[in-house]
Amino acid sequence: MKYTLSVGFNGDIELLKEILNDSQNKIETIYTGGFWKGVSSGRFQFSDDNETLKNIIEIAHSYNVKVAITMNSPCNVKPKEDKEWWNNLKEYMIELENIGVDSVIVAHPFIMEIVKKYTNLELIASIICDITSVRSALYYERMGADVIVPSSSINYDLKLLKDIKKNLKKARIKLLVNEPCLGNCPWRKFHYNAVCHADKKGYDRDYIEKCTGLYKEHPYYMLTNNVVRPEDLKNYEGICDYFKLVGRTTDSVTLSKMVKAYSTEQYKGNLNDIVDKRFSQMINLPNEKLNGFFEHKSKCLKNCLNCNYCKELYKKISKGDQL
Repeated sequence: MKYTLSVGFNGDIELLKEILNDSQNKIETIYTGGFWKGVSSGRFQFSDDNETLKNIIEIAHSYNVKVAITMNSPCNVKPKEDKEWWNNLKEYMIELENIGVDSVIVAHPFIMEIVKKYTNLELIASIICDITSVRSALYYERMGADVIVPSSSINYDLKLLKDIKKNLKKARIKLLVNEPCLGNCPWRKFHYNAVCHADKKGYDRDYIEKCTGLYKEHPYYMLTNNVVRPEDLKNYEGICDYFKLVGRTTDSVTLSKMVKAYSTEQYKGNLNDIVDKRFSQMINLPNEKLNGFFEHKSKCLKNCLNCNYCKELYKKISKGDQL
């Protein structure tokens, strides 16, 4: 299957060069935070100025890799009557395009309007838009989205994804495949909102502790989330040829493993090694023992109360032991 990857960049320039130098990598785009603090994103921003960003862009473009900037805050957007704020946003967008940025990842529809009106930047409708139906995907395509990132909660609903693909006129679908969030996480939207107000790393610790606590208590929940194994990307042929990997807050060793695994469609070892280092130290999911699991997940009714499949599978593959 032919496909490309969009990879979150964690600020490690040497790692970026190393990954891009690997002839096996399938990276089409790297995405990272911007430098204007007027609008934030779903992760803590690390860039402080456009010089930092220019350096990243120069390196990426030398490998024919695009750069996307996240500005997908679900809040902190000023009323339209605040002319100064919206003019600053417009100027920021224009500056991003002028320094070589290729795409912007946006959640708020009003910001999308600015992107389409004043720039030629590729517009990516963020996963924070929570697109879970054909109707919602079409709303964002009409707003000008060139790429649609559906909610990861529908990663395994192949019929729905096919319907979205069929009805989109030109927008591409991009799936986020290795985010370790709980399936249908009750804290997710509030976590995003909290991060959008973050002024330091660790600001969202309260939310992280909530899901981590549940994973510790019920480690089999790791099988019920929306992570798609590298070996299972082939199941999206004809639906999606563009996959997104988390990475902006990922340590460099883990990020390197992620890119390698999802570029070669294989990984031997603990699946959590290419998902999240914290969880890999808590929960062992031998990836080679999960062959065939996709078929079950693609038919899952998401009613764990009446199904023990994942619980029993976890016991079987882990033998009750944690790393």
